[in-house]
Amino acid sequence: MNKLTTKFAVGLATTAGLAALATALAGSGANAATPKAAASTSTTTTTLGPPAQGPRPHKLFMYVDTVNGGAYKPGGDCAMTNLFQRGQTVVFRMDGIQVATGGTDLTSANVLDAFVVIPGVKNQPMFYGTHGKNSYWTTGWKIPANYPFGIVNFSVWVTTKMVPATATSPAIPEQTGIFSQNGLAPPSQLTVVAS
Repeated sequence: MNKLTTKFAVGLATTAGLAALATALAGSGANAATPKAAASTSTTTTTLGPPAQGPRPHKLFMYVDTVNGGAYKPGGDCAMTNLFQRGQTVVFRMDGIQVATGGTDLTSANVLDAFVVIPGVKNQPMFYGTHGKNSYWTTGWKIPANYPFGIVNFSVWVTTKMVPATATSPAIPEQTGIFSQNGLAPPSQLTVVAS
């Protein structure tokens, strides 16, 4: 069972448990509302903003974060953060699935190319490997001493290999997915700060 299916199954189990609890409370007469009282309750709606990665359908779903690495020790290596000083090493981590194949994990078996684009820097190739109990894509970038302060508008690009046709499914061409910080709130974006 892949990670996305596991999370979905746990979510369904939790939802089912809450529904059963609500049914039990309603059946016991707890907080039973009369039709007149139910008619006077109001509902609140929330208008959501547009998705950070745009409204178009995505062929690849990626989770991307940044952690510290190398000689940076105050919080320990691999502590998730988006604030870095010049000279520190940013480790980009990416995990994802290919939607067209039903949620196949993005691994070295089905990915043709994966890299990070950082303004003013040569593209940084990502490598797939096992880190502790988990496997995901990573690359490191040591921030140069003269790199500008402020938000670093990086993006992660992944291109999958073509999936050949089978007796039960058509071929799936190479697919490219892009993760970008555009649309995220500034406090959530990778930022180079002064020491």
